[in-house]
Parts: sequence; structure tokens; C-alpha cells
Amino acid sequence: MSNLLSNKSYEELEKASTEWSIAHGKVIILNEGLKATYSKCFLRHKLDSKTNLEAEHKARTDEDYKKIVDVYAEAEMALVKARYHYNNLDKYVSLKQSELKRDLALNGKQPT
Repeated sequence: MSNLLSNKSYEELEKASTEWSIAHGKVIILNEGLKATYSKCFLRHKLDSKTNLEAEHKARTDEDYKKIVDVYAEAEMALVKARYHYNNLDKYVSLKQSELKRDLALNGKQPT
């Protein structure tokens, strides 16, 4: 039974770690996209702005930039969720292993 628990636990942890790494990869890609979109928006608005500060403000309020910020925020939330899911599974497996060791120790000490 303990072998079945450990195999299933390993599979679940492996799946959770894969989800975590995929989420992290998406965040990295979107972060670069966020920077590129900001630069594109800044350059577009710099032509019709008097100062760099005005161009920065217009770039940050641009619809293209707002869209990528929303997608980036969702990716960050998915990353946090994946990380906590993995950590929770890891703690649960550790707890179950401790319970199993305790139960085995108690079974060995009981008179037959």
C-alpha cells in the first residue's frame, strides 16, 4: 500500500512541477512581450508628445499595453497558483509519509 501511495504521489508531484514550469515559462515570455509592447507604444506616442513623461503616460494608458498587462497579470496568478499547488502537494505527501512511519512503528510495538 505504501508503494502505491508513493507512486501516485510522485506522479501528482511530477504533474504539478510540470504545470509550475510551464506557467513560469509563460510569465517569462509575457514579460518580454510587455517590455516590447511598452517600447512600441512609447515610440508611437513620442511622435505626438511634447515630453518623454507625456509619451510614457500615453504609452501606459494605451489599449495595446493594457491588454498585455492583463494577460501578464493572469499568467502571474497562474504561476502563483501552480507554485502553491506543488508546495501543498509536497507538504501533504510529507505528512502522509510521517503518518505511515508512525503507524508502522506503532504496529511493531503492539503485543500480538
